[in-house]
Amino acid sequence: MTFALPEGGFVRHADGSVGVLGAPDGGTPVAGLSAPDGPAVFRQVDTRHVELVRTGDGGTSDPGDVSTTVGTRGLVDATWGEREGGRSLAVDPTAWARSAGVAGVELVRAELAAADPEADTATMHDQLRCHALGAPDKDTWNLEPWRPDVGLVAVLAARCNPVEGS
Repeated sequence: MTFALPEGGFVRHADGSVGVLGAPDGGTPVAGLSAPDGPAVFRQVDTRHVELVRTGDGGTSDPGDVSTTVGTRGLVDATWGEREGGRSLAVDPTAWARSAGVAGVELVRAELAAADPEADTATMHDQLRCHALGAPDKDTWNLEPWRPDVGLVAVLAARCNPVEGS
């Protein structure tokens, strides 16, 4: 199965998902493909096409009963409010974004940044990735801009809520 993508191109992520990038900048995610749910990978055909191919046979056969899901929206809603410690952005990702891996997280991040530049910081991105990894089914992912930028590993160790000195 071959997917034709817009002019902006795409990025294949290490988890097997694919981020679809929009033109004219070619760097902003506008959609994505979840990682295949079976023994297959996405292979680049050219700058605007990826093909879903079965693994283990050199990618020469039809992937059969393997599927992927296309997502064109990452957010249901994102609302600012006050929580313990200060301002908090309650992020409600789409069902696709919650399960699509890196492509889903990057689409949510792009939509948050487009809606509010305050959401486009390293600490907010690390909290977003932490929630996607550790709490994908939580009703909302609460991201706080006041939390320290301590890096993803420390954010994961703090269960997505780092504090000074963590």
